[in-house]
Amino acid sequence: MGTADMLPVCLIRKILCYLSYREASRMRILSKTWLLAWLDLPNLEFSGKSIAIVDNIMERYRDGNIPIDKFEFDNSKKPDRISALIDKWLGIALQNGVRHLVYRDVTHSKIYPFPIFKFLEANFLGELVLMGCDLMHVSLSNTSNVVICHSLRKLSLSRVRLDKNMLQTILTSCPFIVDLIIRNCTRLKNVELRNLPKIKSLAIDIDHPIKIEAPTLEHLYYSSFCLNKLNIDKCKNLKSLEISCTKISDIYLNRLIFRPYCLEKLVLANISLGRFNVCRSRSLKVLKIHNCKKIGAIYAPNLVLLEYKGHDIPQLKFAQESRQLKQSQMILYPLFNVDAAWFCQLRQSLSDSISWSQVTIYFHKYEEINMNDLQLHCRDAIPKVDVLDANFLRPTGECSTFVDALLWSCRPRKFNLQSTSEMFTCFMDRLMHMKSLRCTLTHEMGCLMHMKNWRRALSHERHGQLKEVKVYKFDQRNQSWHPVEHKRGELSIRTVSTLEKYFFLLDW
Repeated sequence: MGTADMLPVCLIRKILCYLSYREASRMRILSKTWLLAWLDLPNLEFSGKSIAIVDNIMERYRDGNIPIDKFEFDNSKKPDRISALIDKWLGIALQNGVRHLVYRDVTHSKIYPFPIFKFLEANFLGELVLMGCDLMHVSLSNTSNVVICHSLRKLSLSRVRLDKNMLQTILTSCPFIVDLIIRNCTRLKNVELRNLPKIKSLAIDIDHPIKIEAPTLEHLYYSSFCLNKLNIDKCKNLKSLEISCTKISDIYLNRLIFRPYCLEKLVLANISLGRFNVCRSRSLKVLKIHNCKKIGAIYAPNLVLLEYKGHDIPQLKFAQESRQLKQSQMILYPLFNVDAAWFCQLRQSLSDSISWSQVTIYFHKYEEINMNDLQLHCRDAIPKVDVLDANFLRPTGECSTFVDALLWSCRPRKFNLQSTSEMFTCFMDRLMHMKSLRCTLTHEMGCLMHMKNWRRALSHERHGQLKEVKVYKFDQRNQSWHPVEHKRGELSIRTVSTLEKYFFLLDW
């Protein structure tokens, strides 16, 4: 008996259930026992398979009455051509007790008439995910279509053809929904979501007015053109609010934030029209601002985590700096070539606001920077950055002054560089001019260097020097670093210039 056959069949089935259908199918080659366990796997995922293969598998499950726990089908064919087969497969899944059903139409069609009430009548479905189908083929005038499904906990509708009456009928049939997702259903207008006593999470994309009455709701994601169309007056237990909209009203935003409930997490994204503040929120612990242009004052004294992500350098003003703040991250994607004015703005932003735990910048190009322009501005500003991540995606041009400008504007305690060997060599050259410098480099493949006693001629009164080089290798077996002996003067910049990822620890 082979090693693969030593496990009992029940344990093999349990292992396969934790794998994706594709990963589980690869395990069937281990032995006959694994093959037999795979043949009655309760989780079925069909994506990119031929119609004949899917049909053969589903017929085998029907004839063998093999239980189906999850059925996931990505349809890449025109639904009108295989509509009868889809009905057949869904019927087999329903007959075999499916509890998690996912149907996606990747052709961006909405013509397949999904038999939603047939599944709700079964009263054992726990999760239903639909993308690209039609739910308007059912006549609501027939009272026999109204059922009560006590089992459904998650419902996701994306690019589905339905109106507010059909949506209300479905929600009335499923009063115990916990997680509800509604996205890109363009026919929905003036929606009211109520009578959902168990709902905890809601994600909805809609450009029409919506009223939500859900006292149990804790997490809300809302996407629209304008924030003012959202009414959540009766959501008393809301803890997390994510908003993605183009236009925002500062007064309306703060009316949402300043509530009797204790909002702990706020995410604001893609706001380009209107200036906004985040004020009067003592309960707020997590604040994330993504791709928002006009940010005003932030008053959140109990903030623990702050994250900013965008193309523009933020000008954040804190009415009261949070003493609880433990992590703050800024991620920048400059769209154009940066110049001296950009670095001055960056240094000023990092000096005016809080101390940043991590700053990540993705540069497409770098060019020569006029350092005289930098020295004329922001002399009194002192950046507060713990870790700086610089990613040079397409490095071109002169890098020496660019390196000086980057370190001058951020002044990090730790620096992480991802670029070419030319950029690394340039950074090493500039770093060896700094005062009181200690530098540690870590290679992702397992090589660590500590720079000390690496002498270099000085040409400026503020320049310092690196003095010594120590090399360490990582032992995978013992999970520890071990020093590597080398002769004096053997290591140089060329020795390590082929590395692709570097970490510098700076002591100012």
